[in-house]
Amino acid sequence: MIQQPELGKKIVDLRKAKGLTQEELVEKCNINVRTLQRIESGEATPRTSTLRLIFEALEYSLENSQNEKELTKKWLEQFYISIIDLFNLKTNTMKKVSILSVLLSGIIFGLFAFVFEGSAQDKNSISKVIIEDEKTINPYGSKTQAGKFSCINYFYDNEDLIGYGVKFNNDGVRASINLIKLNTKTGEFNAGFVKGVFLSNKVEVEAERKWIDKKLITYEAKNEIEVAEGKIILKGDAKIVSSEKETIEADQITILLE
Repeated sequence: MIQQPELGKKIVDLRKAKGLTQEELVEKCNINVRTLQRIESGEATPRTSTLRLIFEALEYSLENSQNEKELTKKWLEQFYISIIDLFNLKTNTMKKVSILSVLLSGIIFGLFAFVFEGSAQDKNSISKVIIEDEKTINPYGSKTQAGKFSCINYFYDNEDLIGYGVKFNNDGVRASINLIKLNTKTGEFNAGFVKGVFLSNKVEVEAERKWIDKKLITYEAKNEIEVAEGKIILKGDAKIVSSEKETIEADQITILLE
């Protein structure tokens, strides 16, 4: 059975959903207004017979209350099992690493946004900075031409740009990545599912062979796919895609197999 004060809140919610005042409800269940007020405020716990009268007047059964409690308990148990399994990287490694990366990035950027707010900068001011950067920022390679760059949020660690929800189109390379660590001088990056370097019109990445074998990383190319010892070369509208639908596109992509 629901305990106080949740019970009182439940009755208030049910009563308001029916569009009833306290006076109208007590007429239906034959109790006085003061008793209902004390129950709804959590000051008093009603007898089972009184509670049944209230629920019947509200067309809500005690069985529904118990079922809701059981469903909540099962959901919490399943959530706990899922969290424990998430940290077991022996199975579905790529997918779990990606999920953990997103969770970690959410925490990092939540703290980052909090710092901005503490500095009297609201979400609109943060968005404005990103929009301005789309026109001017060069996310990699100091000698390459700046292109369009946008993300949900980012910060710098010396020469490394840490970006969340990143999308950019720069010097013949297009990317949509959940979380990336990118060296703005050398173009070296780590996107979780692959790491490598962005070059003019092409990309070189390192990827685990087993992730490709299991289709956690897929690839395609318009002109040619060359499979050599320890590497795969994609030519012409080349693209690699992670299991989380992250993409990196360029005229040529070389995948070095680990």
